[in-house]
Amino acid sequence: MWLDRLKQMKKISGKTSQQISDETNIPKSTIDKLFSGQTKEPYLSSTKAIVHCMGFTLDDLEDISLLHTNYNKEESTLISEFRKLNSKGKEMLLDYVDFLNSNDKYVEIEQKEKHA
Repeated sequence: MWLDRLKQMKKISGKTSQQISDETNIPKSTIDKLFSGQTKEPYLSSTKAIVHCMGFTLDDLEDISLLHTNYNKEESTLISEFRKLNSKGKEMLLDYVDFLNSNDKYVEIEQKEKHA
């Protein structure tokens, strides 16, 4: 079950095994074995590094609802980068998002119609 979730995380992240390997310093062959199911009990430290690299947490392996959301690559990148911020950085980013959403110049037409 956790392997299916891990594979879904990879799909959502849009990252290749090579990118995950480069970012985590875990050999690509190890990454490939993990995602193919050959590694039955991976090290916690490796699993944590891999899920963090993809923009998730270990808790997300348990939270099925999060994985049913279909994020595009840009959205996945935003989530991943948001999770790297400290509390002040997150607060600033959310304030900026509020600012952008309050300005019609930056809001999709469909969103404007929903709020009208």
